[in-house]
Amino acid sequence: MHSILGVVLCGGNSTRMGRDKSTIHHQNGLTFLEHAVERLGPICDEVCLAGKSNSVADLVALPDPFPNQGPIFGVLQALDYANDHTTGKTKHQACLITPVDMPHVTTDDLRKLILSWQIKNSLTYAISGPKCKPQPLVGIYPVHFLEALTVHAKTDSSLTRWIEKQDATQIELDEAHCLNINRPDDLAEI
Repeated sequence: MHSILGVVLCGGNSTRMGRDKSTIHHQNGLTFLEHAVERLGPICDEVCLAGKSNSVADLVALPDPFPNQGPIFGVLQALDYANDHTTGKTKHQACLITPVDMPHVTTDDLRKLILSWQIKNSLTYAISGPKCKPQPLVGIYPVHFLEALTVHAKTDSSLTRWIEKQDATQIELDEAHCLNINRPDDLAEI
């Protein structure tokens, strides 16, 4: 059985936005954080937060071990949690990563990634746009990549550079779904 941990990355400082992006309200009335958790809930065995310890009832919050050093460390925290070293047993086989500031990604988009991962059992991530831009923050990271990603992170905090070197499955998503909301002007997009 394939057990998957849904992970909302919410560790950034939101300096370009000027306020915490996780608290911005989506058009559905939920905050970005609540919306991100809601889209993962129906398709994941467990959902957690990686980064800041934002308060969402009944969710594990994984603190950022190296604040402001990039999302790679949030992914590593999630993989470590899924691997569950405390019991010596793997709690989940993979982590489905999604950022808090990409509110147009849908549950159906994420289901496409899960379906591919279940069939191929490989690293799977989204690409978008005419240039097939890698979207490493929308991806499924099997727990067996924990060691390789840890080694990479010691010298390079770019998740994109690491993922592009891997044998992985790419799933094309609508470019409009992969827009990050980083600045106040971007809020007009939602």
